[in-house]
Amino acid sequence: MISPAPPPRSGPGLLCTAAKVRQLSRRVSQIYDDALAEHGLTIGQFGLLACLSRRKGLGIGALAEQLRADASTVSRLVRPLANASLISIRIDPDDKRGRLVWLTDAGHQRRAAAQAGWQAAQDQLAIQLGPGRLAALRFLLDEAHERLETAI
Repeated sequence: MISPAPPPRSGPGLLCTAAKVRQLSRRVSQIYDDALAEHGLTIGQFGLLACLSRRKGLGIGALAEQLRADASTVSRLVRPLANASLISIRIDPDDKRGRLVWLTDAGHQRRAAAQAGWQAAQDQLAIQLGPGRLAALRFLLDEAHERLETAI
């Protein structure tokens, strides 16, 4: 008689790829969030501010595309930034139903000040991973993103 295959083991070393990517993403985001906290921003908010210009407004959909995020996620990032007067939301002159998001002068100043926090997070990540691993991680992320995008 043939014995049945053993049940799949579980544990941190045997997490599926999606779980490992989520864990890594959370850890990396936390490093950036901690470094940007003194500037009153999260990494998502900093990224959104970095996408904006004082000369041209962007719609939520365009912001989501640039950030490679869901439009609902971007909408959640917009509200606190608007409440803090770091961005302004205006009616799209080409489509009165649409809204455009603009960077304010205060948002520009906050983004510039927060650049130091972002750089500190970059440096901390490089130290924790080491230069070779950081370069390998960037390569793998770029490669995986490109392959997954073309597969869709």
